[in-house]
Amino acid sequence: MLSALSFGLTLIPIGIATVILGYILGDNPCILCWQERIAIILLSLCALYMSRYGLRLKYISTYYIICIYGLWLSILHSSVHLGQDIGQGFGGLILGAHAYTWGVFLFIANLIIMSLLIGFSNEDSLRNTTRIRWGTFHKISGYSFIIVIFLNVIQAFTQVGPPPYIGQASPKNFSYDLSKTVWTTKHWPTWSHFSFRANNYIEQPDFNTLPVNESTKFEHANQLQKIKNINLPADITGRVTAISYDEKRSVVAIATNKNWIYLLDKTASKILSRYKVDPKFDKDVSNISGIFFDKNGEVIVTSVYKSYVKLSVDDLYRMKEVGRGNLKTVRANKSYIGSSALSLLDNEYLTLSLPNKVNDFIVLSRFSRKDMILNAEQIISMKTKEVPIITGMTVTDNAVILLNNSGKQLIVLDKESKKPINVYEMDDVNNPQGVTIISNKVLITDEDSGNKIVKTYLLPI
Repeated sequence: MLSALSFGLTLIPIGIATVILGYILGDNPCILCWQERIAIILLSLCALYMSRYGLRLKYISTYYIICIYGLWLSILHSSVHLGQDIGQGFGGLILGAHAYTWGVFLFIANLIIMSLLIGFSNEDSLRNTTRIRWGTFHKISGYSFIIVIFLNVIQAFTQVGPPPYIGQASPKNFSYDLSKTVWTTKHWPTWSHFSFRANNYIEQPDFNTLPVNESTKFEHANQLQKIKNINLPADITGRVTAISYDEKRSVVAIATNKNWIYLLDKTASKILSRYKVDPKFDKDVSNISGIFFDKNGEVIVTSVYKSYVKLSVDDLYRMKEVGRGNLKTVRANKSYIGSSALSLLDNEYLTLSLPNKVNDFIVLSRFSRKDMILNAEQIISMKTKEVPIITGMTVTDNAVILLNNSGKQLIVLDKESKKPINVYEMDDVNNPQGVTIISNKVLITDEDSGNKIVKTYLLPI
């Protein structure tokens, strides 16, 4: 039975992948494919050992460890592609499914098979230390394993290279012409910012410690005319990360990084109601970065993960959650968002991404109010040395106003072209977060010596 298991692993997944897909069809494994293939090879080798020495506990435990490792690799590999459109994926299809998705089935099947073998074995067989004499089929399994491994060694050495060279993320086709092969050390892992999400790991923004960066400033900027500071109520919990104003009700809404939502009067000095968003119910809505009023009076709260919560507001200003979900992006799918807003005339919700090591640019994403599905995306070009961190956004009939946190500036974009038309300095801010408009005033949230403040300026447009 164990020889048959080893022979099956050698002949079907490894043999087909090596001989048919590789040597005949020219398929070349990526770096994750190689790791999955190595895991299957180790399973086959372990099964050969058990066919020779019996179901010893050290072999059984090794078999389970390899299965779990291979299953994790297959799930990691599949998860990269499962979010793509139908039919999209990496490499060719096997019975209608891509090879890496078959890995999930294979490793689960091996876990079940080994569990059944143990379950139907008696205790004496598990303690047996006598070597099992190999017959003809055992030897066929062993020789088949050696041949297939030899073919894998040739493919790995010629297409990947000797150490320290390592596999590629998107390899070229298998080629007998070595001048067309690529050897690289690009994908060696590092321990800095270790994450089981591998290259999908992008550090989350911490709104308490956003850095000031002079390289994100626009060179030519006017001075924003200051009006006054407004002290927010002292019992607001957390750092204020977003602000919005509802003209119909004359109500100010603010959100904090502790998931609290507050409704204040027009002067922003009195709390009318408060509501704490459950961060982990259904969709993860934590690390809130945006808030705005919808045209129907609902409050829309967005997190850096592009998840959102809809809150209804009754006549007594009491808030109640009525829905939540995730916003799906394309260009910004590897970015967090730092702000959101409503474009009333366009009947759209807007989000603005934060730059990071993977996407070092800002993406403006526009979503339909009707179904929250992406309408369009656009990379916003900033004429600065480095890409600024935008933590606030509000929309007028003709302009999009952005709060440049890292450069301490207010940026006015033309609504049609999305190009900067005016820039204004704010020298008196520390860590500005949200921005909104009331009448002819711009309101910006900030903190000073632990006090939560709304700083008001004359609207420049």
